[in-house]
Amino acid sequence: MDPQSKLSLKQKFKIYWPFTVSEIQGALSYRGRFYFFIFARLLRIFITYYLWKAVFASSRQAMLNGFTFNNMVGYVFISYLTADLVNSGSSRYIGYEVVDGSIAINLIRPINYRTRIFFTSLGSFIYKLIMPALPIWIGFTVISYLSVQELPPAFTTIIQFLISLTLSFLIMFLFEFCFGMLSFYTTYIWGLNMVKHSVLRFLTGELIPITFFPAAIRKALNFMPFSSMNYTPVMVYLGKIRGVEYWQSIAIQALWVVILYLLGSFLWNKAIKRLTILGG
Repeated sequence: MDPQSKLSLKQKFKIYWPFTVSEIQGALSYRGRFYFFIFARLLRIFITYYLWKAVFASSRQAMLNGFTFNNMVGYVFISYLTADLVNSGSSRYIGYEVVDGSIAINLIRPINYRTRIFFTSLGSFIYKLIMPALPIWIGFTVISYLSVQELPPAFTTIIQFLISLTLSFLIMFLFEFCFGMLSFYTTYIWGLNMVKHSVLRFLTGELIPITFFPAAIRKALNFMPFSSMNYTPVMVYLGKIRGVEYWQSIAIQALWVVILYLLGSFLWNKAIKRLTILGG
């Protein structure tokens, strides 16, 4: 039995919270990276903005698949912010530790490995939420009001968005953790991570709203974890998922949290056995 299973939640939090603080402090120590991060994200957002502007101009229609141009502008900004927030990078952490061998040291420490990685990822999430995401969101909200007199969502909608966003972060973390288990079977996971990142940008609706996909693909993605990683919270923020549909979406997100947690536990136990065999 895991000795930590006997600890209270307060005791566990006291043990693992320093990993969150350490990640935030590490991010704050590189201010140049912070400004470059904002610049790179804004550049990517504006490129996508002008792309959709050209699409709407060429279509000569006020609405495409339920999106007006103003809706699409909001989708582009919130989608990129959400994608950056939920990107935990846990598979990258695992990959680095497997490559340099430090995972062996971490495994003999009296702490739960997955929980440690989670709190490290949580530090990244909190940092990106407070630093890049919040200033960009405030700027976007002000510009939207001054240009088209569009008010931000209602307080209840923002709360619903934050709940969905939290579940999205958990889903992405658990998915990344499962993906990180490939580190035990490959020499270097960096290339696979690049491929995974590119595929997820498409499947999660970061690049193109899932409503623009063919009906069969759209239905499949709605019941897979990918749409729950980004598309669902963004549509909640825009007010396009509400009422009963909102609670159905939350239930699907919660279900994927459970499924991916159990899958991660299974893959972790398999990977540890392989590590033990290879390590002697």
